Amino acid sequence: MILRETEAIVLRSFKLADADKIVIFLTKKYGLVRGVAKGARRLKSRFGASLEPFTLISLGYHEKEGRELLSIRHTEIIRSFFNLARENEAVASLEYLSELVIEFAPPHQPDERFFRMLKACLAAVEATPNHWHALVRYFEIWSLRLSGFLADMDTCGDCGKNLSLIGQGQVYATPEFILRCDSCASRTELKLNSDVYRLIRAVRREAPQDWAVRFINAQQQSQDSIALMTRALVERHLERRPRGAV
Repeated sequence: MILRETEAIVLRSFKLADADKIVIFLTKKYGLVRGVAKGARRLKSRFGASLEPFTLISLGYHEKEGRELLSIRHTEIIRSFFNLARENEAVASLEYLSELVIEFAPPHQPDERFFRMLKACLAAVEATPNHWHALVRYFEIWSLRLSGFLADMDTCGDCGKNLSLIGQGQVYATPEFILRCDSCASRTELKLNSDVYRLIRAVRREAPQDWAVRFINAQQQSQDSIALMTRALVERHLERRPRGAV
C-alpha cells in the first residue's frame, strides 16, 4: 500500500454499510479520487466534520494497486464553508459545481489548475454569495476550457486571424463554439456582440470575484447569451442536462 498526502476538496459523500462513507474528492496532487472512510458515520468518528461537502482539507489515504476506492486514513480541516449552508442558492450552485468537476475531471489525473479554480470559486461564493449566478458561468467556462472543449478564443478557427483586433460585432461562433471571423463565418452562425466576446476572453486573466462583477455589470442580454452558450456546451459534451444545472 502507498500512503499519499495532499490537499483536497470534498465534493460528495454517500452512505456505505452501517457506519462508513464513500467520499469523492478533488485533490491537488492526484486529481479526482474516491475513497472509503471507515466509521465516518459514527457519533465519535475521527473524521468529525471534515468530510462535509465543499470542505478544504489535508487528506491522507492508502492506495492499493488495482483498486479504485482508496482507504482514507486521516483528514484535517484547512478551511470550511459551513456558513454557506444558510444560502440556498449558494448551496445549489456549489452542488452544481461539484457535479461539473466529477464529470469533467478525469479520475486520478492531476490538474492543479482545476483544483485552484475550484478553490478560488469556493472562496468567491463565500465572500459574495449574491454573485452565485456569475460565478457559475465563470466555472462553466473554465471547466470547458481546461477539459479541451472550448476552442481558442483569440484566433479564427479557419484563417487564424487575430479576433481581438477585428471590429466589434464581427466574431461568430459555430454550435461547437469554434470562433470565426466575419470573412470565414456562415450567416447561420451565432454572432457574438462585443460584450459577450470580451467577457468570455476575460475569464482567462481575471479572478472569479473580479469577473463576476464585470459579468453582473454587463447588459442582461449579454448575461443571458453567455448562460445559454455555456449550458448548451456543457449539455453537448455531457450528452445530457446536468442534474443540478442552475
